[in-house]
Formats: sequence, C-alpha cells, structure tokens
Amino acid sequence: MTFVPARPRPKIHSSVHAYQEEILTKEGEGGLSYLYMLVPYTREREDEVQVYMLKDGVWCTHGNLPVDGKLYLSRRPDEGPVLVDNKIYIAVDRSEITVLDLTSLSFSEIQLPQGVDRGGIGERSTSLARADAAGVYLIHVKELQIRLWLHKEGDWLLVDTICLREMLASLSMLGSNASLRIKSVGDNAEVVFLEMGRCALHLDVKCRTLRKVYEVTEEGGYLGDIYPVMMIWPPAFPAPKDGPARGAM
Repeated sequence: MTFVPARPRPKIHSSVHAYQEEILTKEGEGGLSYLYMLVPYTREREDEVQVYMLKDGVWCTHGNLPVDGKLYLSRRPDEGPVLVDNKIYIAVDRSEITVLDLTSLSFSEIQLPQGVDRGGIGERSTSLARADAAGVYLIHVKELQIRLWLHKEGDWLLVDTICLREMLASLSMLGSNASLRIKSVGDNAEVVFLEMGRCALHLDVKCRTLRKVYEVTEEGGYLGDIYPVMMIWPPAFPAPKDGPARGAM
C-alpha cells in the first residue's frame, strides 16, 4: 500500500485567482507511479503549470510549463485528464485535445476525428480513456450510437461502433425522450457508464451487453458522478482484529 503525502502548496502569484489540481497514476515495472499537476486559473499567460512526481514518499518537482490560457481541468470523471506513458491528454474544447508531454515539457494539440464534436455544456457526448497500446481512446455517443476511436502514432482509428437501439428496447427504454450521456469510462474503453433520464446504464463493450444498474428515486433528486474501480475478485479482506480467523464459519 502506498501512502500519498500531503500535496505541495502552489506558488501563489498575484495574477492567479485559483488553482485546479489532479493526481494521476500509471502502471510500470515497479508498480504504480504518481504524478501531481497544478493548473493556475488566470486571465493572463504569465504563470506556469506545476508538475510533481512522487519519489521515495516525497513530491519532487518534475517541471514547470508556461500556462496555456485555455487549459482547464474538468472536475467530472468523464472529462478528467488521462495519463498514458509520459503524456497527459486533456479535453479542453469542442474540437481538440491538449497533450502535455512530460518528457519534453511541452504542449501540443490533437484535433478530434472528423464529424466528432464534444457538444455543449451538459451534453457529455465524449470521453477519454487510457489505452494499453500506448495511446488514448475517445468515446463518442450520438443519438443511440457509440463510436470508439483510438489515437496512436498520430492518427485516429475507428475501432468499434455499437448501436444501442435493440439493447435499450430490451430494457423498455427505447420510447424515452431522454438523451444518452456519458458518465464514466473504464481503462481500454472496456466499460462505459451512461446516463439516460433518471437511470444509470452499464455497457460491457466486449460482451455487447447493456444493463440498468441504478435508477434515481423521488427522494434521490439526481444521479451523481460515477467512478469505476477495478479490483481483484473475489476480494480478500483481512480478519477483524480480535475476531475469528478469515474464512471461519
């Protein structure tokens, strides 16, 4: 188990109104690596993005980069930044993705595939996901269809298209006037959580199955964010202190 220490305090500048922060992880030969990124919210372009790496239990400065005036870290899980190898992919506007290269400490932009638009505020029609093939997935939902794109070696490749019409019909949800919105996506885009009306839906991309996993009650009000967690199954829990041994009947 890794204990993450207190995060570094940002270097306060007069032009900065607030900071956004993100802790990202990636798997390597030595286990998980941790990265901490601070993005200043400023009307000027004189400040810097601060990047730290966790080494031997201490946050160490990895580098500072001049801030991009339009760089923004979304707080929604479906729009958060994605760390792949030594690059951070950040969806910043309707037509492009900003890429922060941690090796060269530089920014670049990737245009979205032709015909793909991230939509307006509240539409939640796209999401990014980490790909094992040293790339990033873009998931795009339009009406009752989901398309999966893989960005690798500088190009977008359409790898899958899924029509949800029959699946929604089997759940008696086809007649709903509510639109589909992405709530969250798992690594390698194997799992997609969707929102439709007051319901949360779980799409298994490989098995082509769609299940209703939650429905908001009258008392619930609204459907909150969804954070997928991968774990070993079945889980092994430690025996309670001063309790019976694990597995005892």
